[in-house]
Amino acid sequence: MTDSGTSHSPYVGPRALYYGEKIYGRDREARQLLDLLIAERIVLLYSPSGAGKTSLIQAALIPALQAEEFRVLPVVRVSRGVADGVGLGNPYVLSALLSLEQDVPPEEAIPRERLAAMQFGEFLDKHEKRSSNSEATVLIFDQFEEILTFDPLNRAAKADFFNQVGTALRDLRRWALFAIREDHVAGLDPYLRPIPTRLNSTFRLDLLNADSARLAVQKPAHEQGVDFTEEATTKLVDDLRQVYVRGPTGALEQRLGPYVEPVQLQVVCYRLWEKLDANIKRITAEQVAGAGDVDSALADYYAERVRQIAEKTGVPERVIRDWFERQLITESGFRGQVMEGPEGSQALSNETIKELENVHLVRGEERRGVTWLELAHDRLVKPILADNAKWSKLNLSVLQHQAAIWQ
Repeated sequence: MTDSGTSHSPYVGPRALYYGEKIYGRDREARQLLDLLIAERIVLLYSPSGAGKTSLIQAALIPALQAEEFRVLPVVRVSRGVADGVGLGNPYVLSALLSLEQDVPPEEAIPRERLAAMQFGEFLDKHEKRSSNSEATVLIFDQFEEILTFDPLNRAAKADFFNQVGTALRDLRRWALFAIREDHVAGLDPYLRPIPTRLNSTFRLDLLNADSARLAVQKPAHEQGVDFTEEATTKLVDDLRQVYVRGPTGALEQRLGPYVEPVQLQVVCYRLWEKLDANIKRITAEQVAGAGDVDSALADYYAERVRQIAEKTGVPERVIRDWFERQLITESGFRGQVMEGPEGSQALSNETIKELENVHLVRGEERRGVTWLELAHDRLVKPILADNAKWSKLNLSVLQHQAAIWQ
């Protein structure tokens, strides 16, 4: 909201929900996934990119598992913190173990060299003895497509990782959830033999349907005493459902699709909330119309935040934009990662990076004292590249353009 009485936005923008935050419109999916995991013990969760797997896990599944008295271990990523462990055993196993150690006090942590020499199951045995806890244990592997995309030619290490994880999961006191983008599911096939059940129990998380999207729009605002009118909610949800299809004549036609992407909904609602007067109690269709389309909303959000942070920190806007494009986006147009150093990362100071984290454009995740930085969401890649190109055209000279192309 726009004046000094600004209330905290109930929408998170282009990032996943965190543990402890509320998730709306996903009650049915959360119950079904919980029941399936409890019953089947090992489950593959898959979905289209942007459907909100991480949000469902963090904001709904983990609290529900804890309520059922499961001990949920720290979420595992298989490509984090690996660069500084080159040559220390299996990189995927090491990354997984570093993830599981992330909450351990430094004085109690296993040295990296010893950790790299341990088998996955051996580590879990030691971890369970160290915790002196007899609860059933749940392992969650998030963004598991990284096992396929990180160092894709290292098939021997991948096979060894699956062997080790499969051996550990023969212990019936251990449950496991593997969360992956659906376009990578088939890539797991060559490695599944060692996994108990071979991941036959699956759960597909779809994008939000219209009814769920309405809840995700209305309920967060209602929690802060602001109500969306039915007309405003319908307009917003229908705008987000628009798709282009080829009609009988071959021309592209705009129609209402069945689904809404959660990240797009969050960004548009976040932008709308920013534009409201602080004393507003009712959101109308006219106010929704001012939020703009999704790519524009994302690009505008990025542009405004970069400009504000450049002014606040004194770092040239071009430096910040170049850092996004060259450090956080790969040449192939995918989200990348960069390590945060003691003073900063490449051309940006840690102070500037923290500002970018605070506005949810960047997120950092710590692994044993090393912070890895990446875009808050894949959906930001296209709008950032488009807005950078637009900004460069308006602000750079021909010579500067040529220098950028040469670089």
